[in-house]
Amino acid sequence: MYKKEGIIMTVAVITGASEGLGREYVDAVVEKFPKIDEIWLISRTKEKLQAVADQYPQKKFKIIPMDLSTDDDLLNFRTEISHFNPDIKLLINDAGFLNPGEFINQDYSAQRTMLGVNALAPTLLTNIVLKYMKPSSLIVNVCSISSFAPIKRQSIYSSTKAYIYSLSLSLHWELRKEGIKLLVMCPGNMKTSMYNNSAHLANEKKNITDRLPFLDMHVITRKSLELVQKGYIVYTPGLFYKAYRLVAKELPHALLARFLKV
Repeated sequence: MYKKEGIIMTVAVITGASEGLGREYVDAVVEKFPKIDEIWLISRTKEKLQAVADQYPQKKFKIIPMDLSTDDDLLNFRTEISHFNPDIKLLINDAGFLNPGEFINQDYSAQRTMLGVNALAPTLLTNIVLKYMKPSSLIVNVCSISSFAPIKRQSIYSSTKAYIYSLSLSLHWELRKEGIKLLVMCPGNMKTSMYNNSAHLANEKKNITDRLPFLDMHVITRKSLELVQKGYIVYTPGLFYKAYRLVAKELPHALLARFLKV
């Protein structure tokens, strides 16, 4: 086992930890889980991860630069984690990639990256990490309100999020018997780098999604960590987005598609 001075080390794993919501989750975990011994930070850029870790010199971090869209990096992580054999108390699958546009105009690389980062990586990473979890361990899968209905010019992104939503619900019930709790969080607009990049790539005037409420990342990260400990399944922050979730269940998706576009 992963030990320090003969004591088994407890670990939290956070993907997409270098900026945006993932960065906010690092703050939340330091605040809400002070007894966790070490936090493993996963993202593509080592320097950005180190800058996050440097904000907490009193805390122990492990920096893991990974490209979650590649099989090689995931397999290397599987090998590396087996050498440590840690006691993983918390997994937060936050990393995501959005490249909006007409499906026919998107190149192979952009589509493969969205599929890899948004769907394959959280699936396979969860499979890897579960072997090192025990009863009372927690998983938070960051999804999106885009999972509730198909969205034009966001076909792959909304489809990958629908997949993660469905997977999370299934895993929640499977893992209950193991004493492991899983929550899927489905936020709406947030002022993250992914939002800013997608707005730039779209290169259009404001559309309906730009006019929707923006969520407070400080609030929703802490709330999601509270809810997963209580055994909740789904967390949709904000009254507006809660209402949209209900509407998406009731209205035909063909009707919603007239209004949902980026």
